[in-house]
Amino acid sequence: MLRGLAVSRAVLAGAIARELLSLCPAFDCLDEYRARCFVPGHWVTVCAETETYAAKASSVESPRQLNLDVPRGGEFRIVLEDSTEVWLNSESRLTYPERFSGSERRVAVTGEAYFKVARDEARPFFVETDGQLVRVYGTEFNIRSYAEDRSVYTTLVSGRIALSRLDDSRSGELILTPGHQALFDKSDEATSVREVNTQVVTSWRHGRFVFEEQTLEQIMRDLSRWYAFDYTFEDDALRQIVFMGSIPRYSEFATALTILEKSGGLSFRVEGAHVVIARAR
Repeated sequence: MLRGLAVSRAVLAGAIARELLSLCPAFDCLDEYRARCFVPGHWVTVCAETETYAAKASSVESPRQLNLDVPRGGEFRIVLEDSTEVWLNSESRLTYPERFSGSERRVAVTGEAYFKVARDEARPFFVETDGQLVRVYGTEFNIRSYAEDRSVYTTLVSGRIALSRLDDSRSGELILTPGHQALFDKSDEATSVREVNTQVVTSWRHGRFVFEEQTLEQIMRDLSRWYAFDYTFEDDALRQIVFMGSIPRYSEFATALTILEKSGGLSFRVEGAHVVIARAR
């Protein structure tokens, strides 16, 4: 799903053209790396960002490394060359090869992504993010690691995955089972595990924001990525107010703010793309 003009800021490549064909009512190739896509009311241009690396001591080129960047206010689903499906949330990046070669499949992600990995016992699937390496055994899981997050949050929905420190083969592996979430601390590289409701963690992929014991600061961060706004608190104490509830992801921005106002004794003052959060008077 692409929201409005969000795709115009996304950097797209490779198999994404197939997704555009299914998502857009009109699609027009400009050249090898650029295309135009019609989303409601607008033509926008998407392009491929590629890098080619020469294989060492070989005349054969390595597969091109591609980057898919999803901006604020956007989301995207891509099917990789091996039939693995990846859903990317707002302000997220997926780095992947044009095709998988050799004895493994390896990608990197920042931000938030949901993976449905195609099973291939001969070629394990690896996901790198912020010092953590996830080895996947044909499964579905969610991974979140935004710049402001203190930890990498890896949540297993089904199947089996193993987690370890990136570039440290001596660290050993932690096996995660369904219904559990691993928290990899970015500062000390320690990992803890807890039980979670996977439907809550993955609710963004199903069209809802679901909040369980989350602070208003955390909620505003997620909403600001989706609705593309900045915000300030009139009173810093408001940042720590805890909420439980849900908001339809595709509702109007004003509707989302109204839901928060009614549930938390808050008031929101919208000044263009900036929101001021205060106590209700």
